[in-house]
Amino acid sequence: MSTEPGRRKLKRHHHTVPRLLLRRFADGKRIMRVPLGGGEPKAIGVSDATVRSHFYSMQDATGRRDDAIENLLADLEDQAARVITRIITEHAWPLSPDDRAVLGEWVAAQTARIPAARQANNEIADQLLKIEIAAGGKPEVRRRLEAKGEGPVSDEEVDAAWAELTDFSSYYVELPVNDHLLSMGEAMAIAYRWIMARSWQLCRFERRTLLLSDHPVTLLRDETGPAWSGVGLANAAAIMVPIDRRAAIIMTAPGDRDGMFPASTKVAKELNYRFAWNSRSELFHHPDDDPVAGIKLPPVRSREAEFSQTAERFLMPEGPSEAFKSIPTDWPPSNATAPPLGPDSTR
Repeated sequence: MSTEPGRRKLKRHHHTVPRLLLRRFADGKRIMRVPLGGGEPKAIGVSDATVRSHFYSMQDATGRRDDAIENLLADLEDQAARVITRIITEHAWPLSPDDRAVLGEWVAAQTARIPAARQANNEIADQLLKIEIAAGGKPEVRRRLEAKGEGPVSDEEVDAAWAELTDFSSYYVELPVNDHLLSMGEAMAIAYRWIMARSWQLCRFERRTLLLSDHPVTLLRDETGPAWSGVGLANAAAIMVPIDRRAAIIMTAPGDRDGMFPASTKVAKELNYRFAWNSRSELFHHPDDDPVAGIKLPPVRSREAEFSQTAERFLMPEGPSEAFKSIPTDWPPSNATAPPLGPDSTR
């Protein structure tokens, strides 16, 4: 909280699922929370759902936070709320180009602002640093220790650091929050292009209702693709986003005009199943609805990235051979800054 005269109070509690979306599944102030991995469903206040402290706060070198990112997301949410209201209450569909652009940017934000994106980036950074340490061996540890300090280090110091750093399960690397927030903006720009290129189909229900995932944008895998390939915005068969307890937008392949997707009980069940299985730790629905009925809920998802090799696989205490080091490469650039060693880079 700021104590400077004239400075606005810093926002601390940030919703990782937009409040406008939570309200669309609430009875006014309450929404039903369904935890994964056991636990009883419970009605909670919208203001308490998907809240994390300072999740979108930038931080300067002194530790001072600001609301720039949170305010930008809030402005975008206000614009999207007006578009969604027109869709639901005024039956505005297809959207005008301006409204489509606003909603496209808002959907793109939902793909980048989610905790899963931040966790995946951390897991990748953690894996890459540990592989770099393992493959570089003690010579690389010595180089980093000397770069961090003011002079040569002893063999004993190198051995001790090597033993600590190769105990890979004892620490976990996290990127600075500012890095995540900057990459979030870049990811939003890329996602926006893929989203806007697709055909948008609105699916509205009269009697059936939908649930809301804690990660609202769900991708449908293209089953005609190779089994080993992942699924992303570029190659997904469809991108599905609930915008109300009785409406969802299904973004299909580019080329077709925006239109209406036929709604049915079967479609509602399919959407709810896929929304549920896209959740990481919890899902939500209107207190008067029961869209979870008949769905076997997934376990809590604790990991986002999968790796075919562990860092232990690359352990080379004496470092790479001279033949290996002579292989030409343009990456990483010669002026790249290596991650630091020590507690500053771990938690």
